[in-house]
Amino acid sequence: MTDAQPIEPLNVKTGDIIRDLYVVNKKVGEGACGTVFLVSHVKDSNIKGAMKCEPFMKSKDDEILKLELFVLKQMQKSKHACALMCSGKTSNYSFIIMSLLGMELGDLRRMLPEKKMSLNTTLRVGIQCCQAIQDMHSIGFIHRDIKPANFAVGATNKDTIFIFDFGLARQIIFFEKNAKEKLRQPRKKVTFRGTVRYCSVNVHQYKEQGRHDDLCGLLFMLIEFLTTTLPWKGLTKRESGHLKEIVPEKRLLHGCPKSFYELYSLFKKYTYFDKPDYELIKANFTRDLKEIKGNLTDPWDWDKLPKKDLKSKTSKAKDELADVEDKEEQDKVGDIEESAESKESQSEDVQAAFCDKEDTLDNVQEIKTLDLKAPDKPISNNNNNNNNRKSKVERKNSGGTKRV
Repeated sequence: MTDAQPIEPLNVKTGDIIRDLYVVNKKVGEGACGTVFLVSHVKDSNIKGAMKCEPFMKSKDDEILKLELFVLKQMQKSKHACALMCSGKTSNYSFIIMSLLGMELGDLRRMLPEKKMSLNTTLRVGIQCCQAIQDMHSIGFIHRDIKPANFAVGATNKDTIFIFDFGLARQIIFFEKNAKEKLRQPRKKVTFRGTVRYCSVNVHQYKEQGRHDDLCGLLFMLIEFLTTTLPWKGLTKRESGHLKEIVPEKRLLHGCPKSFYELYSLFKKYTYFDKPDYELIKANFTRDLKEIKGNLTDPWDWDKLPKKDLKSKTSKAKDELADVEDKEEQDKVGDIEESAESKESQSEDVQAAFCDKEDTLDNVQEIKTLDLKAPDKPISNNNNNNNNRKSKVERKNSGGTKRV
């Protein structure tokens, strides 16, 4: 496997004007699935968004932003998805502008005393994340990279948890004209997709991922939130996969509520062909919440932190994330940093040579032909019309306005 190669380096600078509507403020992040910039509306700087950019690639198969756009457009009816504000292409890159999010769940956990969430907060996080995953499954896609770094609270709606980063998503359900669901046949053997710490045993075994694998990732995530760790934390991919197969239930779920035991057993029984009982999953979380006299409207753990400490704790949490918690979260082989963008198995992984092709884009014709265009404002739940105006980017400099 070769690394994706851009035709030319991404060229986005502070001050660039996007579609006469948004100005680039600063770069805020970079990973395998794109570079993110903070942008604001040219007429109202209080209207801000996150612009994700991807340079044109030498191989069209390596361009994944169109997949993200396709999924995000389908997810606009979910309250757990970012609002799509604008999208398009320039002369050398594609972009999506989305509503801003607040802090990621992993960062929030690290801010808390003892770096763990209370049972009350963990259960309510579970309910919302399960609903977000269910919403994604309802449009026919699985996420394939469920982890704390891919969930965040809203920037303004802080009571809602959002799911994002659809770069590894795969469509496994197609909808026929009569609205009947048709499940895609699983491939015999596939490459590793996901993050070592949170992926299911199936991923380690190079099996096609199904809806239950996303839910398994959610459960591992919640266990870590509540207990601060997982038994395979810091182990290599091979060691992690083996331990996930043999770890005693009592060790994995020590200190966890009844619902975690029930769901762990349930998820192990599910196969690729099973449609998960999402309502049962959420009901189990809700039952445990009621047993501790909790309510869905209770404040989150991080809401209880003194505001004067919040800024310093936020900075500290980000520093720890950058340092991968003093490298404790980094795989021993050093090729997968779990806090960063996820990667496939590395080229030295002999198993990958015998895997079926990653054909997500090949088999989804709507994505292959999708022109990266969308309305210049968030899509409402009842408006799916595309704006076919060409994207325009201008760069201001001392000599006037330069078009690029």
